[in-house]
Amino acid sequence: MEKTMFPYGTHIYREPSLPLKQLKKDLKLLKKLGFNMVKIQESWSMDEKKEGEIDLENIGELIEEAETLDLKVYFGVTMEQAPAWLWKKYPDCRFIYNDGTAHNDPTQYLLPGDGKPGPCWDHPGARKAGERFIGGLVKKLGRYKNILVWNVWQEVGFCAAQPGKTGFCFCPYTLKEFRKWLKGKYNSLENLNERWKAGYGEWDEVEPPRIYAAVPPWMDWQYFIYDVYLPRAIRWKADAFRKSDPHKRPVFCHMSGPVIARGAEWRFAREADIFGSSCYPIWGGFSEWDKECKDFYDNKEDAKGKILRVSISQKFDYIRNTCKDKKFWAAEFQGGPTSTFLYKGKTPAPEDIRRWVFTALSTGINGLCFWNHRAEILWQEAYGFGLMDLRGGPTDRAAEAGKIGKAINRHPGLFQDGVLQKNETAILINENLNNFLSAMSLRTDGSTAQRHLAHTIQGLYKMLWEEGIFVDFVDTEEMDRLKDYKVIILPFPLAISDEIMEKLKMYVAGGGVLLSECCPGRYDEYGFARSGEISCIAEELFGIEHKGVIFCEEPGTSYWTPKYTAFEVLPSERFSGAGKFSGTSILPSVYVEDFRLKGGKTILKTKDRITGVCNRYGKGLAYIVGTLIGHAGATHEDKETKEFLIKLLSGAGVKQSRCGRMLLRKKTLGSQEAWFLINPTEKPLSGKMDFHGFTNIEDLLEGPVNMDKPVKLEPFEVKVFIVERNF
Repeated sequence: MEKTMFPYGTHIYREPSLPLKQLKKDLKLLKKLGFNMVKIQESWSMDEKKEGEIDLENIGELIEEAETLDLKVYFGVTMEQAPAWLWKKYPDCRFIYNDGTAHNDPTQYLLPGDGKPGPCWDHPGARKAGERFIGGLVKKLGRYKNILVWNVWQEVGFCAAQPGKTGFCFCPYTLKEFRKWLKGKYNSLENLNERWKAGYGEWDEVEPPRIYAAVPPWMDWQYFIYDVYLPRAIRWKADAFRKSDPHKRPVFCHMSGPVIARGAEWRFAREADIFGSSCYPIWGGFSEWDKECKDFYDNKEDAKGKILRVSISQKFDYIRNTCKDKKFWAAEFQGGPTSTFLYKGKTPAPEDIRRWVFTALSTGINGLCFWNHRAEILWQEAYGFGLMDLRGGPTDRAAEAGKIGKAINRHPGLFQDGVLQKNETAILINENLNNFLSAMSLRTDGSTAQRHLAHTIQGLYKMLWEEGIFVDFVDTEEMDRLKDYKVIILPFPLAISDEIMEKLKMYVAGGGVLLSECCPGRYDEYGFARSGEISCIAEELFGIEHKGVIFCEEPGTSYWTPKYTAFEVLPSERFSGAGKFSGTSILPSVYVEDFRLKGGKTILKTKDRITGVCNRYGKGLAYIVGTLIGHAGATHEDKETKEFLIKLLSGAGVKQSRCGRMLLRKKTLGSQEAWFLINPTEKPLSGKMDFHGFTNIEDLLEGPVNMDKPVKLEPFEVKVFIVERNF
């Protein structure tokens, strides 16, 4: 039986590559530093230059060398970087844009985007050739027992569509599959016509939108492309490995980062044994709407803590929730400065590596792989990303990364198989809502619609995380999970189906607490208006009648409010708390919706509007707030809005997990626990930890801890304690 390990490694190889002799030397250093795994990435175009002739000599040599050093191999295949002969043999396997033109870029390089979009995998010839290549690759390499996982898709998705195009793929093969899927969903053309309000006479006339997205077919088309086409492509790759691998090793895929507010990630994770995400904490992650954006680019100290939340914690909490009980990895983790041609980012210090890795561990990840062991050598990414520079030899950050790897693998079972503490609050993710807003975002007058949804989610997460309330994300296709939570938050629910609203009503009736932002169900799932201007089920649930909705100004700097508009815009006016929320207030953003009471009780108001209502429904409570709450946290860092939110959740029995101002997350395996203590502030913090009932207290890196002394954390520092429960 193989010994338990926490996979902890770094990427070492992809074409074009450093010389093999140099890489072999590096393997010895990596082993000495504390790594137990390396990542090797192959490229189809490099390994099968002529059809049927698969050459994996260099890769095999590296795997063998790793095996002699007892290093596991995380093996990635890059099928989107297809060989030249495939494009010649199947010229119609290219992705087709909405205007009928082909995406014609048969690149032989991994930049940009690992060859994406590659061939359309609905093309039978391209898919058959890919399956044959995978079978041949596994036949040659499957004998190596140190291969730990097969990564079938590095950063799942397409490349960015060309300007003016609405995406992929309008080839006859994909359109045929789309119509087949529609037949399964609607059963008859009559049903489809009724739901779309369309007039098709034959199935072969049915087309996705090619120019104007804001129409009902867009909802099904976007779902098909992201939630059906991409998962199906993951599946055939995964099945090809499972069929060929004699040792039945797990199949893996990962994102460049989850698209917050999108539900497709749940479908991606379903097709793999392990799911994951890349993570480059100081490469993007902020927008100009984020309060921390200016701090980040001004290189202020307080941006460090916000990086922990935005770029690491939220990302992996999202990925964890897509996986259910499956393992999930930090599949690519920043090891050095970012590089985009002449623009080189800040070089991470050892303490950066420590806080980043520990924060990722606090979300429950089961494996981590840095990108990359030495600096990159190709064009726009050259001189960046490495734990070491191009000269080789250990750097302080590489030594720190290795030290952490050794420490984690003194307790591999705990970090690999431990269970994260249960969260009591969840944010509902609705794929159809995201698709509806994406259509509006393709129009000039709705260009920020989709951003508002993701932004309010980020702000809600931020305000709760900073106060020690850690949240889950639940996809609307898994609403049986709602009963596991004390509070469900419904962000910007502008378009929502009656079916989802009925399930939310059942959740509240059973004793749950629902918090909704403004305008629940203003549109149905196909974008049609409702007679009462919101869902009639929402009116019943929240004890209200919709009265009106209007834009509102922002305080101070304008981020999303147009300077010149023909629409009426209210001046910025805080919502004042009423009833049990007297003494609180919130800052409204984007919209102000007001209500007439139909059984509910006022909890927020302005001088002439009721803007927040609470209604008892069955055994539970339904709250509605007539604005986007999250923006006040993400953009304005409004303390009063956060206090209102915490008071509402506390009243529902949601507990904060903190030690003073320090955040506390826990992972448990049997009698052993890992406690992650996070300082989210720019000031040093200290506090006395309650270790009552625990023995053998040790700091993961520093060793035994004096239980009688307070724990001290520097600004944005993260510490990990290993404790044993004393039964």
